[in-house]
Amino acid sequence: MVTAPPAPTPLAPDAAIPARDAMLDPAAMAAHLPGILGLDGPLAIRDVRLVRAKYRIGESLRVVLRLTLDDGEHLVSARTFPDGGARAATAAAPLAVPAGPLRPVTHDPALGAVWWAVPNDRRLRSLPLLLAPPPGLAVLHPEPGAWRRSRLAELAPERSATAAALDGDGRVIAYAKAYAPGTVDVRAFAHRYGVAAAALDGVPGVRAPRALAWSAEHEVLLLECMPGLRWDHLGDDDQRIALGRLGTAIATLHGVDPSGCGAGPFGRLRADRVARSCALVAEALPEFAGRIAGIADALAARPPDRDRPVLLHGDCHPKNALAEPDGLALIDLDQAGLGQPAADVGSLLARLRHGVVLGETDAARADVLAGAFLDGYAAVRPLPDAAELAWSTAAALMAERAVRAVNRLHVNALATMEELVTLTEDLLPGGGWR
Repeated sequence: MVTAPPAPTPLAPDAAIPARDAMLDPAAMAAHLPGILGLDGPLAIRDVRLVRAKYRIGESLRVVLRLTLDDGEHLVSARTFPDGGARAATAAAPLAVPAGPLRPVTHDPALGAVWWAVPNDRRLRSLPLLLAPPPGLAVLHPEPGAWRRSRLAELAPERSATAAALDGDGRVIAYAKAYAPGTVDVRAFAHRYGVAAAALDGVPGVRAPRALAWSAEHEVLLLECMPGLRWDHLGDDDQRIALGRLGTAIATLHGVDPSGCGAGPFGRLRADRVARSCALVAEALPEFAGRIAGIADALAARPPDRDRPVLLHGDCHPKNALAEPDGLALIDLDQAGLGQPAADVGSLLARLRHGVVLGETDAARADVLAGAFLDGYAAVRPLPDAAELAWSTAAALMAERAVRAVNRLHVNALATMEELVTLTEDLLPGGGWR
């Protein structure tokens, strides 16, 4: 069995990536892949699921698929190339490592792509070590001999991977993150996590993971394991409490001395970046181009007043918080940077409002959750003013929600883009959430 194919994307055709929609269709891939990915002949694929997609208009498409075979599940990733991928496949072959019944690296001329079977990846050279840590990497854990094996939790091909570090009994004792060579400074990341954890120490009900260790050689960061559940696994009242604590955690982070946090500027909601995001969405969805141009003009005409930069989380949404009865852990600080406080607050409000558009919740419930977050924030430090919040929320709806719908190929978000555009337009006269 394969998962049902998604509805066709409403994106404009892309002559540079003619196989785009086929690569997003599990049924099409279930028919296509058995004959090319098998190491010893055609594969018997029982299920195909699309895990992740990253799309750059006119440039490339990357996908991660989960294949279920008789021996269990396997992850494969693919990337399209303008030249069809033959050179990339040739370059990757000498570095390939075994991948069970799958070919480690496969050139796919029919799709103009190359497939990598995990633990292989075009750029993540440490991925095999992350999943089967040798002594030189396992020694990073402060308890000697504790880190025995790993379970892959998330893969962003060519960029990063996160794995649960397991002890001999299969218990999670830490989380390990590997990065593509030259993309991050893991020592600076470790310092940033330490700054955030220290800031939240002593604040009732909130905490953040510390970096246990890092390896510049392998570009791996080892983080404390935080207890708790994601917010979408909580009941209504627990969600409200969690959002209040998230507001407290974000406000506390904003109070950190930014000069010593080792973070660079946060640019996603900078006016010029927002304008480029609007242009990208308009290119992908030309039926909305006129309205999106109007949004871009309105945002450019009334940029918010600028406060003193603070340390931003940079990816402020409820899934980056783990809740338990007595508290909440703020996780995933990889996108942290220096910017305006309204950037984090507006991002959270945009995510909640977009949830209404997507049918995840209703407007009344979103208001309750937003109010809890804002109250938690205001208990620590003053909120940005209403006009700045309205601007930042509208900007986040375009530069985060709409852009991610396009470049992550979120079918439901693309199908409801008209509602998202209308929601953004309604924010432009000002007024904020409340």
